[in-house]
Amino acid sequence: MDIWGKLVSYVAPKLDKDTLKLLRDLKNLGVKNGVLHLYAPDVVHKDWFEVNFLDEFQTLASKLAGQKIAIKILSKEQKELAKEQQKLKEELPKEKREIPLNLNPKYTFSNLIIGNCNKIAYRACVAVAENPGKIYNPIFIYGGVGLGKTHLLHATAHYLLSKNPDAKVIYTTADAFMSELISYMQKGSILEFRRKYNNLDLLLIDDVQFLVGKERTQIEFYYIFNALHLVGKQVILSSDTPPSKLNGIQERLLSRFSSGLVVEIKEPDTETKIRIINKKAKELGLQLPHDVVLFIAKTVKTNIRELEGSLTKLKAYSEIMERPITLELTREVLKDILAVKEIEDLSIEKIQREVANYFAVNINEILGNSRKKKVVEARQIAMYLSRYLTDKSLTEISKSFKKKDHTTVINAIEKVKKQMEKDRKFKLTVEFLRDKLLTG
Repeated sequence: MDIWGKLVSYVAPKLDKDTLKLLRDLKNLGVKNGVLHLYAPDVVHKDWFEVNFLDEFQTLASKLAGQKIAIKILSKEQKELAKEQQKLKEELPKEKREIPLNLNPKYTFSNLIIGNCNKIAYRACVAVAENPGKIYNPIFIYGGVGLGKTHLLHATAHYLLSKNPDAKVIYTTADAFMSELISYMQKGSILEFRRKYNNLDLLLIDDVQFLVGKERTQIEFYYIFNALHLVGKQVILSSDTPPSKLNGIQERLLSRFSSGLVVEIKEPDTETKIRIINKKAKELGLQLPHDVVLFIAKTVKTNIRELEGSLTKLKAYSEIMERPITLELTREVLKDILAVKEIEDLSIEKIQREVANYFAVNINEILGNSRKKKVVEARQIAMYLSRYLTDKSLTEISKSFKKKDHTTVINAIEKVKKQMEKDRKFKLTVEFLRDKLLTG
C-alpha cells in the first residue's frame, strides 16, 4: 500500500497548490519496520514538514495502515550519514569497558554531528580506528578553534578501544607532551619516557601548533613518531593550521606530518548547525521555536563551541528574566556574538524579492498600490517579515515599501498575525518563506 500517496491525496483538498507542491516534492522511500521514510531536498523543506505536518501525518498513516506508523524524514546528507552511524553502532561490542581518564566519555562518534564540514575527517578517523596503521598514517587534522578536532581524536580512541579493549592508546596535547618530557628529563629518565610512547597502538596529539619553537621537544617527538611509524602504529595529529603554515617546526617533522592524509575541518554549514542546535537544546531541556533555531544557525558564524554557548546564555537569560524564548529575545541576548554581516545580508530588498518570487508577482507591484488579492497578500507578508527578520524601524520599512508613513506597515503586520491565527494555509506560507529567508 502506498501510504504516502494516500496521505497526500487525503489532505490535498484542504491545501493550496503551493503547499501541496511542497508536499509532493518529498520523496517516498517506503515503509520499513513500521517507519515511513521520506527524503527532503533540503533542510528547510525537512523542518517545514516536521513542524507543520509530522504529528498529523503520523496519526493519519497509522489509521490507514491499521497499525502504528512513525514517519522519519531526512535530507540527502543526513540519509547518507545515518547509514554510516547505524553501521558503527551495530559493530560496537555491547559490553561496557573502563574509559581512560583523559578521554571525554561524551566525545564519541555516535555523539558527533557530521556534515560537509567534517565528513572527510570523520570517515578517515573511522577507517583508521578499524584498521590502525594500515590506511592513512599519519592523519593530520586542522581547522579553527571549537570546530570539533578534539572530539574526533577522542572518538577515534573510544572506537578503537571498544573493538580492541587491550589496545594501547595515549591521547595528549602538545603542551602536556612537552611538560611530561621535561619532567622525565629532570629525573634523568628519558629512556623510560621513550619506552612509554614507543609501546603504543594509537598516539593522538592535539594542538601540535604549540610545538613551534620548542626545538628539544620536536627532536624527541620526531624520534617517537619515527619509531611508531616504522612498525605500522597509528598516529593522529591536530592543529589550528595546516603543516605548510607551521613556521618554527623542523622541516623533517613537517615532512612526516604531510606524509599521510592532511584534512581540514571547516565551519559547519547551516544544515549541520541546525542539527547541533537541536541536539544541544535537547540536552539543555530547551523548547526552541523553529524561527529561533534557524536564526541562530544563520547568524552565529564563529564555531561550534560558541554555537553551544549561545544556547546556554539564552537559557540563562530566559530563566532570569522570566521571559519565553522568542526571536526578539534571541536578538537581544545574543547581539554581541551575532555575525553583523549576516544580519545585514537579510535586507528588506531580499525579503521583497523572495516573497515576489514565491507569489509570482512583479516586485514593482508589491511596491506599488495594486489592490489585487495576491499582490496585497504578498505585500503584507513582506512587511511582516521585514519587521521580524531585520533590525529596521517601522519608518525605515515604510520607506522601503514607498509608503508615506508607517501606519500601513503596522496595519499589514496586524492583519498577517490575525490571518495566521485563523488560516492554517496562510500560516504555512508565511513560515515557509520565513525559514527560506533565515537559511538562505
